[in-house]
Amino acid sequence: MSEQGCPECGAADFIRIDLTLADDTEVTFCSCHRCENRWWDKGGKALPLDAVLKLARKSK
Repeated sequence: MSEQGCPECGAADFIRIDLTLADDTEVTFCSCHRCENRWWDKGGKALPLDAVLKLARKSK
């Protein structure tokens, strides 16, 4: 998804930040310069914010 451009406006000018979450899942946070859309990507597929937050929680 994010290699093609912003899913909202199609702009190729966006920030990509690769992250490793608490459970070692690798995700990419993306933020579009043109429309200010923000999204998460895991392996080329969109990942909803609630799923990212669930993966990011550290278990005690």
